[in-house]
Amino acid sequence: MRTDAPIFIAAQSILWLRPDGTEVKIEAKIGMPYRIEEEAWACPACLEGVDGRYPDIVGEGSFQALSLAMQLIANRLGHMLKNSARLVHPADRSPWDWSSHAALFGAFKSS
Repeated sequence: MRTDAPIFIAAQSILWLRPDGTEVKIEAKIGMPYRIEEEAWACPACLEGVDGRYPDIVGEGSFQALSLAMQLIANRLGHMLKNSARLVHPADRSPWDWSSHAALFGAFKSS
């Protein structure tokens, strides 16, 4: 399930320096949660440049849907770091590493 017109409320840009020399702009985005049933909410999430837009993440309330969407983005970026992807901040090309991941997502551990 995906809403046709997500309202993205948060974004983070990262640059992926691929081994073949190409550069891919990654745009991690989280959308505004919306109600789909009495007690169920969904939250848009995407990782442009890697996976694109995911199916909207469903939770038992807006807070859970938002939290699960954030965890999905954190997991995917964590997988890239575990697989030795070279990620940098676009503005100054400083490393976007595990400390950057922790600063963005807090103490969350990717699986």
